[in-house]
Amino acid sequence: MQGRRWPAIAVQTAGLFAAALAATWTIAHLLSVTVHSPSQLRDVAFGWPIPWYHQDLSRYQPADYPTTVEIVGDRVDPVATSVDWLALVGDVVLTALVLWAIVAALIHLFGPALRRALAERETQQH
Repeated sequence: MQGRRWPAIAVQTAGLFAAALAATWTIAHLLSVTVHSPSQLRDVAFGWPIPWYHQDLSRYQPADYPTTVEIVGDRVDPVATSVDWLALVGDVVLTALVLWAIVAALIHLFGPALRRALAERETQQH
C-alpha cells in the first residue's frame, strides 16, 4: 500500500509556521520589558509586536523604577504565567509573513544564479 504524499505547498507552509513559532518564542524570551511601578509587575506582558506571554513578577521587587524585566523560567518555584492564545496566533502569523517576504526576496535575488549553477553542474555530468 502506497502512503499519501503531502503536497509541497502544505509542507512548505507547515515549515514556515514552525519557523515563525520558533522565532516568536525566541523574540519573547530575548526582549526585555520596562516596568514603571510595582503594580505593573503583577502582569508583565512579553512578546512583540503583540504581547502574548503574561507573568506575575510581583514577588521580585526591584530597588528602583523604571526597571527592565525578562521572562522568568524558574521550574523549581514557578511564577504565575498565562498565554493569550489569540495574540500568540497573531504574532506567529505576522512573523510568518515577514519570514515569507525574506525568503521570497532571497529566492528572487539568488534564484537565477542557483538555477544557472545547477544547470552547469548537470551539463558537466552528462
